[in-house]
Amino acid sequence: MHEMIASLPGGHSIEHATGLYIGILLLACSVGIVIKWITHLPYTIALTVVGLLVAVLQFGPKVEETGFSRELIFFVMLPPLLFHGAMHMRLERLRQHVWPIVTFAVVGVVVSTLIVGGIYYWLGGIASLLVAMLFGALITPTDPVSVLALFRECHVPDDLKYLVEGESLFNDGTGIVVFTIILGMLIEDRGFDASAAGLEFIKVAAGGLLLGAFAGAVVSVIIGQFEDHLLENAICLVLAFGSFWVAEVAHVSGVIATVAAGLVIGNHGRKHSMEERTRQTIDTFFASIDFLINSLLFILIGLELQVIAWAQIVSNLRPICAGVLGMLVARALAVYPLYWLLNLRGTKREGNWSHILFWGGLRGSIPIALLLGLPNEGVLGEYRVVLLVSGFAAVFFSLVVQGLTMKPLLSALRVTGQEEGV
Repeated sequence: MHEMIASLPGGHSIEHATGLYIGILLLACSVGIVIKWITHLPYTIALTVVGLLVAVLQFGPKVEETGFSRELIFFVMLPPLLFHGAMHMRLERLRQHVWPIVTFAVVGVVVSTLIVGGIYYWLGGIASLLVAMLFGALITPTDPVSVLALFRECHVPDDLKYLVEGESLFNDGTGIVVFTIILGMLIEDRGFDASAAGLEFIKVAAGGLLLGAFAGAVVSVIIGQFEDHLLENAICLVLAFGSFWVAEVAHVSGVIATVAAGLVIGNHGRKHSMEERTRQTIDTFFASIDFLINSLLFILIGLELQVIAWAQIVSNLRPICAGVLGMLVARALAVYPLYWLLNLRGTKREGNWSHILFWGGLRGSIPIALLLGLPNEGVLGEYRVVLLVSGFAAVFFSLVVQGLTMKPLLSALRVTGQEEGV
């Protein structure tokens, strides 16, 4: 029987890798239990600390034993994360905040990428400007999970919650598209061409949007023809992965396609094609998948960092500090001027909300996934260590320092009160 078990690249058996993933998930569940019993830390913050401990204590297997690969990240882990986030964004709320969300998610992402990349290049001593811009793109997507949990606890106004959630959903999509374009330039050894990059962005984003929206609409019609919560859940899972895969095969953005499909199925499909039991099944299933993938990502980055010697970390303190500084400066320069301009245009919102948008732009699972998906050959092989340690440091600072100080900031700004109706 053992002779029949297939092997993964590197000579490790699928049986062995399966056992390792079970162990990793057991560790993640144990962390969840400890959080419930002992502390009230948001789960993502605890996972970041666990990832650091895994790296420092050299606990667990070597990352190559898991059969981990770039394809696993992009084709298996990213689609359900993006689909789950999009599925819960209400279009009527999105329309109310469309200008701030689009502005922060498109203009803000470009501004952030350029500023982070520039600071990382000049202050971090990175020899390649394109590699520095790649870092700017991968660290730009925000993760609102921890912040929204605090918002619910503190009864923050609904408008602010939807603004933060909507911005995060769309800057995940645009950030990953920008990252993919720059990554392609590095892999193909092409120089940076702003006009070509802009045209590529428009092509892949528009193509992904149309393909995903069409797929979501077709699935909404199909699941409206019968009532079977398990089958409908399975079809939505196929939609999440299928829209991503078809888009990538068609050379458009799988990320945007999955987000568009999630938006359509989450709004039209939920309202017109699903019964309450189906909605509950799909919500629970994708929330569980989201939990498992987040857990895997943070522990896998800890395993990836194990091979990096302390001497390498010390020697890279300059780019590490430049990465964190760039992340904060870029967020400030993307949020405050754009927020001021939007209020001038007439979308009047509380002035102190800009401070929350700045400090609440936490980084989480998407930057970790992009870091893990970096190739280990060519010019990126040369920069992979510095990108890994800089990226993890930025995420760690964001979740632990910014995440733990968000509640005091909300209290200081008095952005609390009775929760508004949804």
